[in-house]
Amino acid sequence: MRTLFAAMMLCLGAGAAGLTQDQPQTMPATAPSLSAEAEVCTAVVDRMPSGGGTIFGADVGTLCCWSRITGAVGETTIVHIWSYNGKEMAVVELPVRSSSWRTHSRKNILPEWTGNWEVKVVDADGNTLKSVAFTVGTATTQ
Repeated sequence: MRTLFAAMMLCLGAGAAGLTQDQPQTMPATAPSLSAEAEVCTAVVDRMPSGGGTIFGADVGTLCCWSRITGAVGETTIVHIWSYNGKEMAVVELPVRSSSWRTHSRKNILPEWTGNWEVKVVDADGNTLKSVAFTVGTATTQ
C-alpha cells in the first residue's frame, strides 16, 4: 500500500512539475504586410487608372492617384499624401475593406503649381508602401 501511495505521489509530483516548467512560447503568426501599386492619372474609369503618366501639362486641372492595396487582413486605412516641391499639399485617408482593394484620391492642380510632385501611399502605421513622382508643367530643380 505504501508503495502504491508513493508511486501515486511521484506521478502527481511529476505532473505538477510539468505544469510549472517553462513551456516553449509560440509566437503568433505575423500579419501579412500590405503592398501597393499606385499610378498618377487624369481619371479613374471602371476602377482602373486612365491617362497615366509622369509628366502632365500645367492646364491638367485635376489628377488622381489610383492605388491597389493587397494583403490587408480585415478593414484598415491608407493615406495618400500629395506633395508639391517638397511641401505637403493634401492628406487623404482612404478605407481598405478587403485583401485586394482598389481606391483613389483626386487633387485639383492650379496652373501655377508647376514643378515636381509626389504622392506617397502610407499605411495606418505610417509606413510608406509606394511613392509616385511626377511633374506638372516644367520640372524645377531643388
